[in-house]
Amino acid sequence: MSTRAYGRTSWPWAAAAILLFWQTWFLFHVYATENSGVRWDCDSEGCGTNDLAGPAIPFGVISGLAAAVFAAPRLGLGGAGLAALLAAFGLLVRREDDHALLAAYGIAALGVALVTAGAVRAVRRGPTAEEDGPPRPRGRPAVAALLRALVAPGTLLAAVPGTLAVTGLVQGALDGPRWIMMLGLNGTVALLVALGTARLNHRPGVAHGPVPDARAAHAPARLNALTTRGTAFVYDLTVRPERGAPYRIEVEHPLDLQDVRVHRAALVRHDPRRPWLVDLPQDPPAAALARARATARTEDPPTAPRLWTPPPGTPALLATGVLTAVVMTLLATAWDGA
Repeated sequence: MSTRAYGRTSWPWAAAAILLFWQTWFLFHVYATENSGVRWDCDSEGCGTNDLAGPAIPFGVISGLAAAVFAAPRLGLGGAGLAALLAAFGLLVRREDDHALLAAYGIAALGVALVTAGAVRAVRRGPTAEEDGPPRPRGRPAVAALLRALVAPGTLLAAVPGTLAVTGLVQGALDGPRWIMMLGLNGTVALLVALGTARLNHRPGVAHGPVPDARAAHAPARLNALTTRGTAFVYDLTVRPERGAPYRIEVEHPLDLQDVRVHRAALVRHDPRRPWLVDLPQDPPAAALARARATARTEDPPTAPRLWTPPPGTPALLATGVLTAVVMTLLATAWDGA
């Protein structure tokens, strides 16, 4: 997968990088403004402090390097190099430790190399068209199915950690204390990274699977096109469910099943409540398959709209936003009342 495609499919990683860049700046700012007032407690095992300015520089360097990792897919080598230079700058700020200086110069050299490599690569490639071909037509969203998934108990349970993290980040940034903000920020980053990882292999318009047996129903489908993607066959199908309007969706499978290429028709399994869950059964009911093939030979249905397939985590992401807004409103109301 290309760098640009990787960045497009993983916008949560870009959001995580932005948060980490901001945290890096915040830590360097705290060090620059509060370091002179830090009180250290020392004993035989070493020195420590509860002031954030004390460990701000190493924490900021770690945050900057993590930002570089997550920014690379979106910003390329140059973006990663800039983050490395930012981390090196943090180590060089009023530092007299030889080990810190050595690490700073090494990270700075890495940053310069990455920025240079990114600039050379951009000059060599020049302006290019989209690397994944022309943009796909936008499909119609299954709004009702998405709303049902939004209020499902599993979705609400999955949204609780995100609500706690984002609420801590926002509340800590607005009214403190800073440790709540830092905890919420890094918790939000961790959840964004997990969300981005889950979405990396998502392709819009391609069916999810497998279909749960408890809700599975069979429906005839007409073949629009058959192509390959890697080692898998890609069936571009128009599904005609028993209830609801026909819709178009792609189904990937490693095998050429049901002689779809010959008959231009198939019998699919789908979830009527979540229409993006579609698969091709290997041994479908013979009578239903025969009817699907006969219908495909005798009828020429109009073009159906392509169905939008929600990326993984979409219901939980929406639920997190709603719950966070509710919690923040309740907290603001409680403080105003107090």
